[in-house]
Amino acid sequence: MGMMVMSLFSVFWLSFGLLQLPTLGLAAAYSATGNAAEGAASKEYNAVVGLYLLVWGFALLTFWVFTLKTNTVFALIFLFVTIAAWVLAAAYFQVGAGNYVLAGHLQKAGGALLFVTAALGWYMTLVIMCAEMRFGVNLPVGDLSHFWPTTDVSLSDAEKQA
Repeated sequence: MGMMVMSLFSVFWLSFGLLQLPTLGLAAAYSATGNAAEGAASKEYNAVVGLYLLVWGFALLTFWVFTLKTNTVFALIFLFVTIAAWVLAAAYFQVGAGNYVLAGHLQKAGGALLFVTAALGWYMTLVIMCAEMRFGVNLPVGDLSHFWPTTDVSLSDAEKQA
């Protein structure tokens, strides 16, 4: 699970960072004069980035559903990052609409949600490192697996039964 989380977040931040990279000139393409600052303020550019974050939010929501079978910390990480993606999408839509004050409030709220996500991520990293290094400290993660029925049927056997 940890590798999935780290890989998913790496892909997200690398792709989101590429959207912001000035040398690619993505924002400039949304300006009639080729001005990157003008393009970054355009309704179209902000709608594209907002849609990008909206789609990522739905992907993260899917992962959140699957984390409900693992533990509370992973579930909270995905819950907060899902909400943050949607809040930040709303901020981009507000920038595109010219509502800069509301966009600023949404950006701060999204940043706060991502701060909580990062804190939970560091906590989970500490938990995993303590376990891997046999540190002898068992930090709580809130096991959720006991809420779900268990199965000892392998995927190949389940497929044969279908």
